[in-house]
Amino acid sequence: MKQDVKHLSAPAVKERIYLYDNVKCLAIFLVVIGHAINFLTDYDGNNLEKSMYSLIYAFHMPLFIFISGLFVKPMNEETKFPKYKVLSFVLIGIVLRIMTSIVNLLLGTSPVYAVLDIYDTYAWFMWAMAVFTALTWLFRGLDKRLVLGLSFLVGCMAGYDSNLGDQFALMRIVVFFPIFLIGYYLDPKTLHIMLNKNWMKILAAVFIVAMILLFVFNGKFALFMRPMFTGRNRFTALDNYYVFGPFFRILSYLIAAAFGVAILCLMPNKNIGYLTTIGARTLQIYFWHKIFLIAAEEFHIYEKIEHFTGGTIATLIYILLAVGLTFFCSLKFFSFPTKQLLAIGKAKK
Repeated sequence: MKQDVKHLSAPAVKERIYLYDNVKCLAIFLVVIGHAINFLTDYDGNNLEKSMYSLIYAFHMPLFIFISGLFVKPMNEETKFPKYKVLSFVLIGIVLRIMTSIVNLLLGTSPVYAVLDIYDTYAWFMWAMAVFTALTWLFRGLDKRLVLGLSFLVGCMAGYDSNLGDQFALMRIVVFFPIFLIGYYLDPKTLHIMLNKNWMKILAAVFIVAMILLFVFNGKFALFMRPMFTGRNRFTALDNYYVFGPFFRILSYLIAAAFGVAILCLMPNKNIGYLTTIGARTLQIYFWHKIFLIAAEEFHIYEKIEHFTGGTIATLIYILLAVGLTFFCSLKFFSFPTKQLLAIGKAKK
Protein backbone atom coordinates (compact mmCIF):
# COMPACT_ATOMS: atom_id res chain seq x y z
CA MET A 1 0.00 0.00 0.00
CA LYS A 2 1.34 3.41 -0.95
CA GLN A 3 1.89 5.75 1.97
CA ASP A 4 2.40 9.49 2.24
CA VAL A 5 6.03 10.32 3.06
CA LYS A 6 4.88 12.86 5.63
CA HIS A 7 3.66 10.23 8.03
CA LEU A 8 6.13 7.36 7.65
CA SER A 9 7.60 8.19 11.07
CA ALA A 10 4.32 8.99 12.79
CA PRO A 11 4.05 7.30 16.19
CA ALA A 12 1.48 4.58 16.67
CA VAL A 13 0.39 6.05 19.98
CA LYS A 14 -1.23 9.46 19.83
CA GLU A 15 0.89 12.03 21.62
CA ARG A 16 -0.50 15.54 21.85
CA ILE A 17 2.00 18.25 20.99
CA TYR A 18 0.95 21.18 23.16
CA LEU A 19 2.99 23.58 21.02
CA TYR A 20 0.29 23.69 18.37
CA ASP A 21 -2.56 24.18 20.83
CA ASN A 22 -0.63 27.11 22.30
CA VAL A 23 -0.03 28.60 18.86
CA LYS A 24 -3.72 28.24 18.02
CA CYS A 25 -4.54 29.95 21.31
CA LEU A 26 -2.48 32.98 20.30
CA ALA A 27 -3.97 32.92 16.80
CA ILE A 28 -7.58 32.87 17.99
CA PHE A 29 -6.95 35.79 20.36
CA LEU A 30 -5.60 37.70 17.36
CA VAL A 31 -8.61 36.69 15.26
CA VAL A 32 -11.05 38.11 17.78
CA ILE A 33 -8.99 41.27 18.35
CA GLY A 34 -8.60 41.79 14.60
CA HIS A 35 -12.32 41.42 14.01
CA ALA A 36 -13.08 43.70 16.96
CA ILE A 37 -10.94 46.59 15.73
CA ASN A 38 -11.73 46.11 12.05
CA PHE A 39 -14.38 48.83 11.91
CA LEU A 40 -12.00 51.28 13.62
CA THR A 41 -9.66 51.16 10.65
CA ASP A 42 -12.26 52.96 8.52
CA TYR A 43 -11.79 56.20 10.46
CA ASP A 44 -9.17 58.75 9.49
CA GLY A 45 -6.46 59.26 12.08
CA ASN A 46 -6.76 55.84 13.69
CA ASN A 47 -3.19 54.99 12.70
CA LEU A 48 -2.54 52.73 15.69
CA GLU A 49 -5.61 50.63 14.91
CA LYS A 50 -4.68 50.41 11.22
CA SER A 51 -1.14 49.30 12.02
CA MET A 52 -2.36 46.72 14.55
CA TYR A 53 -4.91 45.37 12.10
CA SER A 54 -2.33 45.01 9.32
CA LEU A 55 0.16 43.40 11.70
CA ILE A 56 -2.39 40.84 12.88
CA TYR A 57 -3.55 40.03 9.36
CA ALA A 58 0.03 39.65 8.14
CA PHE A 59 0.17 36.18 9.68
CA HIS A 60 -2.74 35.07 11.86
CA MET A 61 -4.91 33.41 9.18
CA PRO A 62 -1.95 31.88 7.29
CA LEU A 63 -0.80 30.46 10.63
CA PHE A 64 -4.24 29.00 11.35
CA ILE A 65 -4.47 27.50 7.87
CA PHE A 66 -0.95 26.07 8.07
CA ILE A 67 -1.70 24.31 11.36
CA SER A 68 -5.03 23.07 9.98
CA GLY A 69 -3.16 21.42 7.12
CA LEU A 70 -0.53 20.07 9.51
CA PHE A 71 -3.08 17.86 11.24
CA VAL A 72 -4.99 16.54 8.25
CA LYS A 73 -4.71 12.76 8.16
CA PRO A 74 -2.56 11.39 5.31
CA MET A 75 -4.32 10.46 2.09
CA ASN A 76 -3.13 7.96 -0.50
CA GLU A 77 -4.61 6.56 -3.70
CA GLU A 78 -6.80 4.16 -1.73
CA THR A 79 -8.26 6.88 0.52
CA LYS A 80 -11.95 7.44 -0.06
CA PHE A 81 -13.21 10.98 -0.56
CA PRO A 82 -13.75 12.48 2.94
CA LYS A 83 -17.27 13.58 2.09
CA TYR A 84 -18.54 13.74 5.65
CA LYS A 85 -15.61 15.84 6.81
CA VAL A 86 -16.14 18.23 3.91
CA LEU A 87 -19.85 18.30 4.68
CA SER A 88 -19.21 19.13 8.35
CA PHE A 89 -17.16 22.21 7.39
CA VAL A 90 -19.83 23.36 4.93
CA LEU A 91 -22.61 22.90 7.51
CA ILE A 92 -20.73 24.89 10.16
CA GLY A 93 -20.34 27.74 7.67
CA ILE A 94 -24.01 27.65 6.70
CA VAL A 95 -25.21 27.59 10.32
CA LEU A 96 -22.85 30.45 11.19
CA ARG A 97 -24.19 32.59 8.35
CA ILE A 98 -27.78 31.86 9.30
CA MET A 99 -27.17 32.73 12.95
CA THR A 100 -25.41 36.02 12.18
CA SER A 101 -28.29 36.93 9.86
CA ILE A 102 -30.81 36.19 12.63
CA VAL A 103 -28.81 38.31 15.11
CA ASN A 104 -28.77 41.20 12.65
CA LEU A 105 -32.51 40.84 12.19
CA LEU A 106 -33.17 40.80 15.94
CA LEU A 107 -31.03 43.91 16.37
CA GLY A 108 -33.05 45.75 13.77
CA THR A 109 -30.40 45.84 11.06
CA SER A 110 -30.70 44.44 7.57
CA PRO A 111 -29.54 40.83 7.59
CA VAL A 112 -27.08 39.96 4.84
CA TYR A 113 -27.21 36.50 3.35
CA ALA A 114 -25.77 36.26 -0.13
CA VAL A 115 -25.50 32.74 -1.50
CA LEU A 116 -22.40 33.45 -3.56
CA ASP A 117 -20.74 36.17 -1.49
CA ILE A 118 -18.99 34.47 1.41
CA TYR A 119 -17.32 37.51 2.92
CA ASP A 120 -20.30 38.74 4.88
CA THR A 121 -20.07 36.67 8.07
CA TYR A 122 -16.51 35.38 8.39
CA ALA A 123 -17.83 31.98 7.35
CA TRP A 124 -15.41 31.93 4.41
CA PHE A 125 -12.86 30.02 6.51
CA MET A 126 -15.18 27.02 6.91
CA TRP A 127 -15.95 26.92 3.20
CA ALA A 128 -12.21 27.24 2.48
CA MET A 129 -11.46 24.32 4.82
CA ALA A 130 -13.99 22.20 2.94
CA VAL A 131 -12.39 23.06 -0.39
CA PHE A 132 -8.83 22.60 0.92
CA THR A 133 -9.74 19.13 2.17
CA ALA A 134 -11.37 18.18 -1.12
CA LEU A 135 -8.48 19.49 -3.23
CA THR A 136 -5.91 17.72 -1.06
CA TRP A 137 -7.76 14.47 -1.65
CA LEU A 138 -7.99 15.18 -5.39
CA PHE A 139 -4.23 15.80 -5.70
CA ARG A 140 -3.22 12.99 -3.31
CA GLY A 141 -1.63 10.83 -6.03
CA LEU A 142 0.46 13.59 -7.61
CA ASP A 143 4.03 14.60 -6.85
CA LYS A 144 3.84 16.99 -3.91
CA ARG A 145 6.53 19.25 -5.40
CA LEU A 146 4.44 19.69 -8.54
CA VAL A 147 1.23 20.36 -6.60
CA LEU A 148 2.90 22.80 -4.23
CA GLY A 149 4.75 24.62 -7.01
CA LEU A 150 1.65 25.04 -9.16
CA SER A 151 -0.46 26.14 -6.20
CA PHE A 152 2.05 28.86 -5.34
CA LEU A 153 2.22 29.98 -8.96
CA VAL A 154 -1.57 30.23 -9.17
CA GLY A 155 -1.69 31.99 -5.80
CA CYS A 156 0.85 34.57 -6.97
CA MET A 157 -0.94 35.27 -10.25
CA ALA A 158 -4.55 35.09 -9.02
CA GLY A 159 -4.73 38.81 -8.28
CA TYR A 160 -4.86 39.55 -12.00
CA ASP A 161 -8.04 37.48 -12.46
CA SER A 162 -11.15 39.66 -12.35
CA ASN A 163 -13.31 36.54 -11.93
CA LEU A 164 -11.88 35.79 -8.50
CA GLY A 165 -13.16 37.58 -5.42
CA ASP A 166 -15.57 37.03 -2.54
CA GLN A 167 -17.82 34.74 -4.57
CA PHE A 168 -17.41 31.38 -2.88
CA ALA A 169 -14.30 32.93 -1.26
CA LEU A 170 -12.40 31.90 -4.39
CA MET A 171 -9.62 34.47 -4.08
CA ARG A 172 -8.82 33.48 -0.51
CA ILE A 173 -8.99 29.79 -1.37
CA VAL A 174 -6.52 30.20 -4.22
CA VAL A 175 -4.19 32.45 -2.21
CA PHE A 176 -4.14 30.39 0.99
CA PHE A 177 -4.24 26.86 -0.47
CA PRO A 178 -0.44 26.55 -0.84
CA ILE A 179 -0.08 27.45 2.85
CA PHE A 180 -2.49 24.66 3.75
CA LEU A 181 -0.51 22.28 1.54
CA ILE A 182 2.80 23.12 3.23
CA GLY A 183 1.24 22.17 6.53
CA TYR A 184 -0.19 18.97 5.07
CA TYR A 185 3.14 17.87 3.63
CA LEU A 186 5.04 18.42 6.89
CA ASP A 187 5.07 16.21 9.97
CA PRO A 188 4.17 18.05 13.23
CA LYS A 189 6.71 16.22 15.38
CA THR A 190 9.56 16.62 12.90
CA LEU A 191 8.76 20.31 12.45
CA HIS A 192 8.93 20.92 16.19
CA ILE A 193 12.33 19.22 16.42
CA MET A 194 13.64 21.29 13.50
CA LEU A 195 12.57 24.60 15.05
CA ASN A 196 13.52 23.84 18.66
CA LYS A 197 16.99 25.40 18.46
CA ASN A 198 18.30 28.25 20.60
CA TRP A 199 19.80 30.24 17.73
CA MET A 200 16.46 30.11 15.90
CA LYS A 201 14.65 31.33 19.00
CA ILE A 202 16.98 34.35 19.18
CA LEU A 203 16.44 35.19 15.51
CA ALA A 204 12.69 34.70 15.96
CA ALA A 205 12.54 37.19 18.85
CA VAL A 206 14.59 39.76 16.91
CA PHE A 207 12.37 39.34 13.84
CA ILE A 208 9.10 39.79 15.74
CA VAL A 209 10.33 42.92 17.54
CA ALA A 210 11.62 44.36 14.25
CA MET A 211 8.32 43.71 12.46
CA ILE A 212 6.26 45.25 15.26
CA LEU A 213 8.42 48.38 15.09
CA LEU A 214 8.14 48.45 11.29
CA PHE A 215 4.35 48.23 11.33
CA VAL A 216 3.91 50.73 14.16
CA PHE A 217 6.34 53.36 12.90
CA ASN A 218 5.84 52.85 9.17
CA GLY A 219 2.09 53.02 8.80
CA LYS A 220 2.29 53.53 5.05
CA PHE A 221 3.89 50.13 4.54
CA ALA A 222 1.27 48.48 6.77
CA LEU A 223 -1.62 50.10 4.89
CA PHE A 224 -0.11 49.35 1.50
CA MET A 225 0.33 45.65 2.26
CA ARG A 226 -3.04 45.24 3.96
CA PRO A 227 -4.89 44.15 0.76
CA MET A 228 -2.31 41.40 0.22
CA PHE A 229 -2.41 40.20 3.83
CA THR A 230 -6.18 39.64 3.84
CA GLY A 231 -5.93 37.36 0.82
CA ARG A 232 -9.22 38.55 -0.71
CA ASN A 233 -8.13 41.46 -2.89
CA ARG A 234 -7.14 41.68 -6.52
CA PHE A 235 -3.98 43.51 -7.50
CA THR A 236 -6.05 46.55 -8.45
CA ALA A 237 -5.99 47.35 -4.71
CA LEU A 238 -2.30 48.18 -5.18
CA ASP A 239 -3.20 51.09 -7.45
CA ASN A 240 -0.14 52.15 -9.47
CA TYR A 241 1.77 49.05 -8.40
CA TYR A 242 -0.81 46.74 -9.98
CA VAL A 243 1.67 45.31 -12.48
CA PHE A 244 4.01 44.26 -9.65
CA GLY A 245 1.22 42.38 -7.85
CA PRO A 246 2.89 38.93 -7.87
CA PHE A 247 5.99 40.34 -6.18
CA PHE A 248 3.91 41.83 -3.37
CA ARG A 249 2.00 38.55 -3.05
CA ILE A 250 5.32 36.75 -2.67
CA LEU A 251 6.34 39.33 -0.06
CA SER A 252 3.13 38.66 1.88
CA TYR A 253 3.85 34.91 1.74
CA LEU A 254 7.39 35.47 3.03
CA ILE A 255 6.26 37.75 5.87
CA ALA A 256 3.56 35.26 6.91
CA ALA A 257 6.04 32.37 6.75
CA ALA A 258 8.65 34.23 8.79
CA PHE A 259 6.08 35.19 11.42
CA GLY A 260 4.81 31.62 11.56
CA VAL A 261 8.28 30.14 12.00
CA ALA A 262 9.15 32.76 14.63
CA ILE A 263 6.02 32.03 16.67
CA LEU A 264 6.53 28.28 16.42
CA CYS A 265 10.11 28.73 17.63
CA LEU A 266 9.16 30.83 20.65
CA MET A 267 5.97 29.15 21.75
CA PRO A 268 6.46 26.68 24.64
CA ASN A 269 5.67 23.03 23.99
CA LYS A 270 3.96 22.37 27.31
CA ASN A 271 0.54 22.49 28.85
CA ILE A 272 0.08 26.05 30.12
CA GLY A 273 -3.29 25.48 31.68
CA TYR A 274 -6.44 27.01 30.35
CA LEU A 275 -4.59 28.84 27.56
CA THR A 276 -3.70 25.46 26.06
CA THR A 277 -7.34 24.44 26.46
CA ILE A 278 -8.39 27.53 24.52
CA GLY A 279 -6.10 26.40 21.71
CA ALA A 280 -8.05 23.15 21.51
CA ARG A 281 -11.38 25.05 21.33
CA THR A 282 -10.61 27.58 18.62
CA LEU A 283 -13.42 26.52 16.30
CA GLN A 284 -16.19 27.25 18.80
CA ILE A 285 -14.59 30.64 19.54
CA TYR A 286 -14.39 31.41 15.84
CA PHE A 287 -18.05 30.44 15.48
CA TRP A 288 -19.49 32.47 18.37
CA HIS A 289 -17.33 35.58 18.75
CA LYS A 290 -18.66 37.42 15.70
CA ILE A 291 -22.22 37.21 17.00
CA PHE A 292 -21.21 39.13 20.14
CA LEU A 293 -19.14 41.61 18.10
CA ILE A 294 -22.17 42.35 15.92
CA ALA A 295 -24.13 43.27 19.05
CA ALA A 296 -21.23 45.37 20.39
CA GLU A 297 -21.04 47.38 17.18
CA GLU A 298 -24.80 47.80 17.01
CA PHE A 299 -24.93 49.14 20.57
CA HIS A 300 -21.92 51.39 19.87
CA ILE A 301 -19.93 50.04 22.79
CA TYR A 302 -16.66 51.47 21.50
CA GLU A 303 -18.11 54.93 20.94
CA LYS A 304 -19.49 54.97 24.48
CA ILE A 305 -16.09 54.03 25.91
CA GLU A 306 -14.37 56.62 23.73
CA HIS A 307 -16.73 59.32 24.98
CA PHE A 308 -15.34 58.92 28.51
CA THR A 309 -11.73 57.96 27.83
CA GLY A 310 -10.50 59.20 24.47
CA GLY A 311 -9.50 57.26 21.36
CA THR A 312 -6.29 55.43 22.28
CA ILE A 313 -7.44 54.35 25.74
CA ALA A 314 -10.81 53.32 24.30
CA THR A 315 -9.03 51.11 21.78
CA LEU A 316 -6.97 49.45 24.51
CA ILE A 317 -10.11 48.84 26.59
CA TYR A 318 -11.90 47.44 23.54
CA ILE A 319 -8.99 45.08 22.93
CA LEU A 320 -9.21 43.90 26.54
CA LEU A 321 -12.92 43.28 26.01
CA ALA A 322 -12.05 41.23 22.91
CA VAL A 323 -9.63 39.18 25.02
CA GLY A 324 -12.39 38.64 27.58
CA LEU A 325 -14.78 37.64 24.81
CA THR A 326 -12.29 35.01 23.67
CA PHE A 327 -12.18 33.51 27.16
CA PHE A 328 -15.99 33.65 27.37
CA CYS A 329 -16.55 31.87 24.04
CA SER A 330 -14.07 29.17 25.06
CA LEU A 331 -16.44 27.89 27.77
CA LYS A 332 -17.78 24.37 27.20
CA PHE A 333 -21.28 25.78 26.88
CA PHE A 334 -20.30 27.26 23.50
CA SER A 335 -19.12 23.95 22.05
CA PHE A 336 -22.59 23.70 20.50
CA PRO A 337 -23.12 23.40 17.53
CA THR A 338 -19.55 23.08 16.20
CA LYS A 339 -18.79 19.97 18.25
CA GLN A 340 -21.90 18.21 16.98
CA LEU A 341 -21.32 19.24 13.37
CA LEU A 342 -17.66 18.23 13.43
CA ALA A 343 -18.72 14.86 14.81
CA ILE A 344 -20.38 14.17 11.45
CA GLY A 345 -16.96 14.15 9.80
CA LYS A 346 -15.36 12.06 12.55
CA ALA A 347 -18.08 9.44 12.94
CA LYS A 348 -18.75 8.77 9.27
CA LYS A 349 -16.06 7.05 7.23
